[in-house]
Amino acid sequence: MPRQSAKIIKLDILDTDYAAMVAGEPIADERKQRLEEADPQAFRYISRQISRYRYGCPTQEERDDALYNIGVMVGLMTPSDIEDVNDRLRHTGHLYLTQGERLQILNWLQDELAIFFEHGIE
Repeated sequence: MPRQSAKIIKLDILDTDYAAMVAGEPIADERKQRLEEADPQAFRYISRQISRYRYGCPTQEERDDALYNIGVMVGLMTPSDIEDVNDRLRHTGHLYLTQGERLQILNWLQDELAIFFEHGIE
């Protein structure tokens, strides 16, 4: 079997941003306790998606993917919402959220976890 050569991918982010993205966004303990299901795995996943959104998503589609993952994990996306996103993905070949879907997830992050984004919705 022929050996494949390593593929080098250039990242357009600072080393410190990459480290923060891998570490995950810190979520205050008192905010974690406000949620009924304080599953440590879920919070670790959410914190990484938040860091991914903040530091590692140069395109709107990548940011929408991170927000979508958060929305699904915390139950903000209803089965109908998920089907709508999947329909858009099938028809356009791109995952994207509507402005209202983005706003709902970003507001939840602010209200429930006190996570704010400087640039808001793009």
